[in-house]
Amino acid sequence: MLIGKRQIFIRFAGCNINCLYCDTIDSKSLDNGKYMSFEELNDKIQSLMTDDFHSLEITGGEPLLHSDYIHDFLQKYPYPAMLETNATVPDAMHQLKDLIDIVSMDIKLPEHFTSNEQWKKVYSEELESIRIMEEDDISYYLKIVVSDTTPLDVISDILTDLKSLCSKDVDLIVQPVSPMSKWSDKKHLFEISELIGAHFNVSIIPQIHKYMDID
Repeated sequence: MLIGKRQIFIRFAGCNINCLYCDTIDSKSLDNGKYMSFEELNDKIQSLMTDDFHSLEITGGEPLLHSDYIHDFLQKYPYPAMLETNATVPDAMHQLKDLIDIVSMDIKLPEHFTSNEQWKKVYSEELESIRIMEEDDISYYLKIVVSDTTPLDVISDILTDLKSLCSKDVDLIVQPVSPMSKWSDKKHLFEISELIGAHFNVSIIPQIHKYMDID
């Protein structure tokens, strides 16, 4: 977890899933992206560089759709980098194993989709990505976006799967849907945290950039 660290965001356009709660809607379409050569991207990064720079945050959309570009860019310009991903392209995760310092991986919930079949497909790909990260010894943490109506039994079932796959020292971040005024019962947030905390290191962390009013 890199909260408070100075990062430069690289946001890729295009996404392969359609989450109901998406907060980067403009990045869902490839049409909203602008192609940059490796040299142009590096020049832009250098123009934003500061003495307190920690790492690149590679996000989207879904950045794993552009894994070839990311792979070749980081080979040429080996910046420290974090990958923020829905982890639904497992082969691409393996491709970047030697170039990414840490992965911030979402675990999607059924409530994020219009059908349970959509969720099952996404969830199976996420579990496969976890298997790959464990086998390839990739440093990662998990993030679950929850609401005041997220069922505890859904979280419990996911934890059963994660316990069979994840190292015990994996961090799991609970991110409440914002703004917090949407929460009719904030006690439920702590119930979710307590349930997860019985098995994993858990933190409740809201979307910091929204609280700081940073784009």
